[in-house]
Amino acid sequence: MAISAFIPVKNFKISKERLSNILSSTERSNLAERMARHTVKTLVDSDICDSIFIVTNDKELMFDEAKSFYTSSPLNSALNEAIRSHNKNEIILIMHADLPRINELDLHLLKNKFANQKVSIVSDLLKNGTNCLMYEASQNFELKFGLNSYNLFTEEFKKNNISFQDINLSTLQDDLDSEEDYFKLVKHING
Repeated sequence: MAISAFIPVKNFKISKERLSNILSSTERSNLAERMARHTVKTLVDSDICDSIFIVTNDKELMFDEAKSFYTSSPLNSALNEAIRSHNKNEIILIMHADLPRINELDLHLLKNKFANQKVSIVSDLLKNGTNCLMYEASQNFELKFGLNSYNLFTEEFKKNNISFQDINLSTLQDDLDSEEDYFKLVKHING
């Protein structure tokens, strides 16, 4: 099973603005960079992907282990552009970069739970957002990342008669979106 991973990463200087009450802009930038680099390194070390693309609005953002795809388009359009221009594999994995507890074991579990003809969706812990999506490149549906994306995706799948499965792996569901998340995950963030 050949997998292409696409990871959206904002310019670090404008990332994690929801944490501006507790972290300076430099601290937020450093935090976003550490998490993105950790996510990419964990994906590389897991060896589940044949290719990894960073989808970014930062022309200078580079990772040794991944290729960068620059675009100024909004998130869902940016991902579609990157997938259309770079995907050569049968399976697409879209994963957010703010997963401090991500680990190789659970990436292998995600891959092993994948079922043909079904979209695998990994929500956040509250079932609001979508942290990972894994699907066959031949499947056709609109990307719905953003606010309330989990519900928007499941509605999209039902509307288009697309089979999907919820994958519950807490290390991939535990993302960093709020001050509460930061204090809960700080030991993982700081390694």
